Amino acid sequence: MLSIDRIKVPVFLLVVAMASVVGINQYHFGMWNQYISLPWLYEILDPSSFPNDLLVEQYSNSPTFFLLLLKAALPYFGNNIPLLFFSVYIVFLGLTVYAFYKMGRVLFNSAEAGILAVVLLSFAFPVIGDVSLWDTLLMERTIAFPILLFSLLNIYKGRMWYATLLLALAFNIHPLSAIYIAAAAGVALLFADGFKKEYLWQIFFFILMISPVLILKFTTASSAESSLTFSETWMEVMRMRNGHHTFPSEFPPMIFVKTAFLLISFFVIVEMGNFDSRAKKFLKAFGWTIIAMMVIGTVFTEILPVKLIIQFQFYRAFLFLGTLTLVLWAGMLITNPKPVFYLLALPILAQYVYGEWAKTISALSLIGSAWFLIRFIGFRQKSTLSLSMAYFVLGALGLIMRGGLDIHQGSQEKDWYEVQDWFRENTAQDALAIVPPAEAGFRVRSMRSSYGDWFDGTKAFFSEEYAEYWLDHMTNLNCTDPEQLVESYSALDRSDFMRIWDREEHKHSEGYIIHYANRSVEQLPVAFVNNRFVVYQLPSKEQPVFLASLDQ
Repeated sequence: MLSIDRIKVPVFLLVVAMASVVGINQYHFGMWNQYISLPWLYEILDPSSFPNDLLVEQYSNSPTFFLLLLKAALPYFGNNIPLLFFSVYIVFLGLTVYAFYKMGRVLFNSAEAGILAVVLLSFAFPVIGDVSLWDTLLMERTIAFPILLFSLLNIYKGRMWYATLLLALAFNIHPLSAIYIAAAAGVALLFADGFKKEYLWQIFFFILMISPVLILKFTTASSAESSLTFSETWMEVMRMRNGHHTFPSEFPPMIFVKTAFLLISFFVIVEMGNFDSRAKKFLKAFGWTIIAMMVIGTVFTEILPVKLIIQFQFYRAFLFLGTLTLVLWAGMLITNPKPVFYLLALPILAQYVYGEWAKTISALSLIGSAWFLIRFIGFRQKSTLSLSMAYFVLGALGLIMRGGLDIHQGSQEKDWYEVQDWFRENTAQDALAIVPPAEAGFRVRSMRSSYGDWFDGTKAFFSEEYAEYWLDHMTNLNCTDPEQLVESYSALDRSDFMRIWDREEHKHSEGYIIHYANRSVEQLPVAFVNNRFVVYQLPSKEQPVFLASLDQ
């Protein structure tokens, strides 16, 4: 095949990345993981934020230099946190797209294989372990992911010092993801090349490089807790709030079918592909190690529970095998197009079917068109322009269908943001809001402590103390059934809220209840109301409040 012009590739990768950000896999700010990481960052910037809020204090139990690096970079962005997050996300999404290309390019010595790999991987889809193939918001995993892909590629090629440096760098950002690659690629390397004395020096260098984050980990309060045994309360919270992350019995049945499709496809590609002996050994060992981690994650969560194994969330390691499978399939379609690899289209393309039908149709159409253009025409001027225009159009359509792109706020409803904004502007810094558990992320815009957010329970993973704290809150609100959060909260009356406030008042100068506007709490004054929510002020011993009518 003709070599690809050096300018075409970076331009195409840039178009893919930008189309993804604005529309295809649109960027998010202040959502999901950031419901917690943003308050953590606020507290790092101003330690007086969120007083007596144990959720914010959990930052020390999640060792990473992610937020510290963001804090150091913030002044260079005018202390504009949304701009900082968006800028860093763009950089690492670009690196991720480039990593996809580089894997296909290096593994198959074919730029066309790299381009097709980018097309296949440019549509993020959910994989087992309640994660996406890659993420649409900035968090630790977003930064670590491309670094780990480059580390894996260097291990595969035997460039161990580069690989070790990259692996250690990723470990300091997101230890869990780095552990998956260290285990799977390490075992694969031993099977492919055997043991070499230089590995001992690389292991020593790796441990030295990750020592900062290990020090952070082993100097936290949770490090005193056992890594093997656990309390009944901790396990209750894990199953109640976090089962979908780590307990296979809680996973949707269809995700097992789709995972099996990818596993079968991976091993068929490795066995039937024209790889040399070393490459086959490496890839098979990598795949079997990922499977072994998932088996361990099943046995030692469901049958013989071990706390450390539950915390490792081994099923999430599969996203790296899923990524590698798509890269290998792209390479086979371009360099070794046997009929058996075309038959794999059904199990592999089934991954793109998960409920977002506009995205599914777009993905399948673009993948088919890209394969045809690259396979039979090559990545020449016409095919380059055609694919770039297709991404441009899809990005624009996605932007329109999603109602535009706002890098300053997430996609929650306007009324919820209005409540948060009112709190930030009208309440004391140490105020407490009792919130409906089904409404997540109150701290992000309000800059105030909350009581009752169901999402907060995800941080019980690494602290039994916090698990008890969170379950106590949910029990006091009678909200322990995730399917009935709105109904259970709506059934609470004034005495229920006052019972909670009596326990919390000594830690806060002001207290409020956020309720749904179609409900009322008798004998409490209304402080704010909009179409969806009403805010009641709780009485303070130091400063009594006066009753107001909801019907005013």
